[in-house]
Amino acid sequence: MIEIFLFVNPIGPICYQVEAELLENLTKYRKKIHLQILPLVNLTSVGVSMDYLSMDRTDLLLRNDQTKLIYTASLDYKAAQLQGKKIARDFLLKLQQHVGVAKEMYSEELVQQLFSETRGDLEMFMEDRQSDLVKKNFLTDQTVAKDMGITITPSAVVYNFACEREYGVLLEGAKALKSLPALCETTDDQFAFLEKKNALKKPTLSSLQGVDHKLILL
Repeated sequence: MIEIFLFVNPIGPICYQVEAELLENLTKYRKKIHLQILPLVNLTSVGVSMDYLSMDRTDLLLRNDQTKLIYTASLDYKAAQLQGKKIARDFLLKLQQHVGVAKEMYSEELVQQLFSETRGDLEMFMEDRQSDLVKKNFLTDQTVAKDMGITITPSAVVYNFACEREYGVLLEGAKALKSLPALCETTDDQFAFLEKKNALKKPTLSSLQGVDHKLILL
């Protein structure tokens, strides 16, 4: 079995491309794969988002606005997760495509429209958006990211249980994530070869024992 923790900017255009390609490729793998997509809000993800929108990074007001926007989008994604992975992933991709790629303005009307297209329960979603549970789940994701040594989006930590390794593999950035398909198919010998080529890194978290799956597998 393979477990993938993918950390993304919920309105990031680069993250959108990575997710779309990954979800398409998942159907090709013979092995059982568990994919967890977690939102991450930090200075780096905010800065990259500002660069894409041609914003001045030194403008604190703009930075604060962009931080709040990514945070709000993260909570909306976490609220969608309460209705299942399929609905949540569909909503996330729509959100990134419209706000990140097409640069549409993030608004409650847009959020309602996009979530309605997922065929989820809109009334429940609207109630959950700012709930304590959603905020708690978001903070849990930030803790997991910190424990795994995640600093940028998109990044992933991959655990391939077909290989005799006690740790996951950390892939930082869109370029490094291109190695993900190989990791999902790799044998133990190939895994060791990739390590020698410095293609892989160990995350800070040395095993899955430090992760409470009941909190992150929503």
